[in-house]
Amino acid sequence: MVHRFVVGIALTLALAVPLAGCKIVPISEDGAQEEAGFDAAGYASAIWSERGFAHFGDTAQPVTEVLPAIRADLSVAGPQYGSRAGEGSPWSFVVTGTGTVVEKNTESRAGTMVVELDDATGSLQAMLQIGPVIRGNAVRDALPFVSFKDFINQLEFADAGKALTALALEGVSGSIEELKVGDQIAFTGAMSIASTSDRMLITPVVLEKTGP
Repeated sequence: MVHRFVVGIALTLALAVPLAGCKIVPISEDGAQEEAGFDAAGYASAIWSERGFAHFGDTAQPVTEVLPAIRADLSVAGPQYGSRAGEGSPWSFVVTGTGTVVEKNTESRAGTMVVELDDATGSLQAMLQIGPVIRGNAVRDALPFVSFKDFINQLEFADAGKALTALALEGVSGSIEELKVGDQIAFTGAMSIASTSDRMLITPVVLEKTGP
């Protein structure tokens, strides 16, 4: 009986020794440390100022060409005018154009502005997202140097997308507030399209009044 008691104490001490130098971190605390490790706003700000914003001006295609091409055949318009992360991913398009504001919808938080486009064959309209809620991650996905593989997980990738969209919206918020139906405008922005049944929503990164 004494022998068993001694063996039991020895085993207990042996198991306790490795734990003495270990710090036990609750799961919730560990998760908080991971989240605190990624500064989405700082990441987006650096990308935007270094090359993000400039990318849109450098690569934008005429919206009056892109929209009809998408409606005709996305499988052709995608490689010709857009880009995507890989097979099965949505196509991203960077477009630019001018036109007249014919609708400004602010009843929903996911506000939109409809623009009758100049230089179009027949009547052609574009729909811009004016927020404050912006659907999708068209801004992030239009930047070829922002890739999912550069992030630890999907949450970081999503947070980066939100932060980039916020910067784009911040840059055009003054114009959004001032513009009204009848104003002539110029815009540049991004679209993300998975199929021709998707709404062709353009998230603007440049938006300015050009005439009355």
